[in-house]
Amino acid sequence: MALVRDPYFWKRFSAAVHMDEESRALDQGNKTKQEGASWLDRERRKSRRSIIWGFVIFFGVVLVIVVSVVLWWLSKNNWLQPRPNST
Repeated sequence: MALVRDPYFWKRFSAAVHMDEESRALDQGNKTKQEGASWLDRERRKSRRSIIWGFVIFFGVVLVIVVSVVLWWLSKNNWLQPRPNST
């Protein structure tokens, strides 16, 4: 018996099973789960939250790098030192 080589196979399989269970529950009209409390909804929220936090961290790192480069450039060109008064 060969093993499944795709690492996301079981995640997709589990999601398909849960989607099937939800559609059966809706077809039968007896919804036992609360709205938004299903496993599939929780997984989607976690995925969305991970993507959002990934973008926030990425843009935070880019902002720190840009500010560092700008400050380095300003200090190299002596723009951060006070100017002597010419009066």
